[in-house]
Amino acid sequence: MNSVKKLILVTIFLVVLLLFACLANENDLMFVGEGGNWSSKVTVNQIDGYETYQMQINYKGQSIQDIEAFSYYVETKNSGVIDFSANNVSLNKEAIYQKDLPISNSPSTSGKDELVIKVEWNVKSEDFTLINK
Repeated sequence: MNSVKKLILVTIFLVVLLLFACLANENDLMFVGEGGNWSSKVTVNQIDGYETYQMQINYKGQSIQDIEAFSYYVETKNSGVIDFSANNVSLNKEAIYQKDLPISNSPSTSGKDELVIKVEWNVKSEDFTLINK
């Protein structure tokens, strides 16, 4: 009976240790910002030697029906490490565009980076900066 308790304690210890090890290899950065008509959030997930991106763009205006499609371009302000774009995308009913980007890189983004996004719609454009929060 005593050896069963030891085995259970060792198993629990190993599971907890494994969970802490997994958490140590994960780092999420969230870059946010807004302009006059748009706001945006880019989440950079750094896990196990790779980084992936989630994009969210919100239209702040009232007439969402006037925007059939828009384009955006995102890049790092100084280093050019992050560089992605999409054309002819659309908003949902809540005036939000969300996308998990199929990009995977080795981690190179830091919390000190600033991103610049350019949104183009209806022959208009707007640029603004996203900073890490």
